[in-house]
Amino acid sequence: MSLAATTASTNLFEIKDEDANASFLLGKRDVLLNNYQAACDHLSKTCERIVKIRESDTAPELAEPYFYYGQALLYLGLSEQQVFGSDIVKDGENDENETIEEEDEEENNAETKEGENGVVKDGVNEQVEAENEDDSIPADENVNDLERAFEILECAHMIYSKMSEDYPTDTRIITRIADIHVMLSDICNENGDHETALTHVLKAIDLQETIHEQQRYRLLAESYYKLGLIYELINKFADAVDSFNKAIDAINQAIKHLNGEDKENEREELISLLPSIETKRNDAKASMADQHLIAQARKILTGTDNTTEAKTTDAPVKDITLNIRHKRPATETENDDDVNKKAKVE
Repeated sequence: MSLAATTASTNLFEIKDEDANASFLLGKRDVLLNNYQAACDHLSKTCERIVKIRESDTAPELAEPYFYYGQALLYLGLSEQQVFGSDIVKDGENDENETIEEEDEEENNAETKEGENGVVKDGVNEQVEAENEDDSIPADENVNDLERAFEILECAHMIYSKMSEDYPTDTRIITRIADIHVMLSDICNENGDHETALTHVLKAIDLQETIHEQQRYRLLAESYYKLGLIYELINKFADAVDSFNKAIDAINQAIKHLNGEDKENEREELISLLPSIETKRNDAKASMADQHLIAQARKILTGTDNTTEAKTTDAPVKDITLNIRHKRPATETENDDDVNKKAKVE
């Protein structure tokens, strides 16, 4: 893809409104620091602000805020941590030019701006809060964080999909869509819909396989690991073992591509993940063996074990065609005897 195309696609993510951009940077920073409640507060304001300005809830500027907002809601609602950590986009290569230090500076600038505008005064504070209450989208108390996350991520998916029509090979867009599928899979798993979760992970893997960059291996490792977990939940242990093996292979590939002393910490982090995945793979193998033993026991108890089947199938089939062909019906024989008797009497 040309540099011009890359620049054009990058401009689609730019948030032009200063207030919306300031709250977005604060929210994104909170996501990266795992402060998910604070992130939700900032990012919800960002989304509301952009929707109000653009008069549309599908504007391209909403793609990134929706993505991080959905992610924050997801991990706020999840009760357990994943082996690969709770942040899909922590890999620095996803956002090469965006560091936490820069976001700290943006936060300070935003706070300074608020002070200059007199927002910190009590009277103005009350007025601003009242205006925000009027402009805010009413929250449905019956919708939990995971349900809300699903809705927000679906909106993000729709916007990114429209972008991909114009930029089908853009790595950032492809990565975002794949990450959304992974997060939707997490939500479906939490809700017990493992088949739909499986579909989302497979879609993510298909997209990640098209990425021709170093980060693809780590993304694939996470997706294959989650795929293995889903296969375990639906008792497809052979597929689970295969998925865990692919996750291990992907991590080894990622380690191989991390060259240089500055990558030592990242290599160590990836190496530390291998024992956990190998343990899950071994558990799946044990479950597969148990499943086989249970199947064999069930066959024996129901009289359909392999020995019985072998005896039944190996016994030669006796051809009785000639017997049927030469044996005359009893009624026909009786009729012939009656005819012969009548002939003798006459």
